[in-house]
Amino acid sequence: MTVGPYMEFQELFKLGMKRNIPAIIKYTDGKVINLGSSPGDVWRIPGADALGKPDWRFPAKPLPYDDASITTIHCYHFLEHLWGPDAISMLRECERVMVPNRSVLNFCMPYYNSNLQAECLDHKSIWNENTFRNLFENSGFDIAGDWKLKTHFILIAGVVERNLCVIGQIVRGL
Repeated sequence: MTVGPYMEFQELFKLGMKRNIPAIIKYTDGKVINLGSSPGDVWRIPGADALGKPDWRFPAKPLPYDDASITTIHCYHFLEHLWGPDAISMLRECERVMVPNRSVLNFCMPYYNSNLQAECLDHKSIWNENTFRNLFENSGFDIAGDWKLKTHFILIAGVVERNLCVIGQIVRGL
């Protein structure tokens, strides 16, 4: 796992926390999209289609892609700007365009009780380490029906407490 003088994050985590986290999935082929990013955005993912203001707004416009046509979705600091039902609809759109068993949605949003979450008055939904599990796996939480999405891993991370985020990956099954 260790290459040269560097340690992979998963190894450090295992040593420090005495538990495993899965390796991060990265597809190097296929279509890549960057939700919430505009073409001129300094944080835009190179090589990804940028979907954001002013040209694209959700839920007014669905994702402009065919079913099962996207291998990687980058979704950083976007979902928290949608109301809960719209965030669920956005995740359904992601599920629709993701390639079965060969796609990943990378995400990051402010942790529910962090300063980062509270400082932006445009945040409309809140997220923690259980939000996706409750949505995708909890049969008693029938807000959106059966899902083909599941969490690959989720971490709570931040450089300091004030900017804690929920960060991780979601994969699509059959």
